Amino acid sequence: MDPTLQSLAVRYHGKEQVSNPKSQRSIYQKGFRMIYANPVPVAAACHMGKEVVEDALRTIFLAIQDLIKFDHNISLQFGFAQVSFINKNMKVAFAPYLTSEVKDKDFETTMRRSNSPVGQTWRTNTMTSFWSSNMGTMIKKPNQEVNEALN
Repeated sequence: MDPTLQSLAVRYHGKEQVSNPKSQRSIYQKGFRMIYANPVPVAAACHMGKEVVEDALRTIFLAIQDLIKFDHNISLQFGFAQVSFINKNMKVAFAPYLTSEVKDKDFETTMRRSNSPVGQTWRTNTMTSFWSSNMGTMIKKPNQEVNEALN
């Protein structure tokens, strides 16, 4: 739990409800990190500036803190989990399908961004990869003759 929320939820017992998988115990295997509500892709999808999205997210989280501070009960539905702040106590209820998916032996390998070694990443030509991808085939390459005439 976030330290700010933990100071407001005085009846929260402080026990971690999620533990790392056994394969992620080594210092060299930190798992798959993610920033919740990363402002950069959200801003790109909304066609807004990153600062606008950061301010909106900050405002939402400050509003949640204020509601808890003034003894309001909150239930946040995330699809995969429901986070409730009731009577200054936090409770998380995960969706039933989530535990079966996470326990699946292939879950960890499907969450990887890439199975290729890091050394291969440095040798990859990103422009060639982009133009052969789905997005690259949708974008029309500029006409070379017109570009040369304009320059």
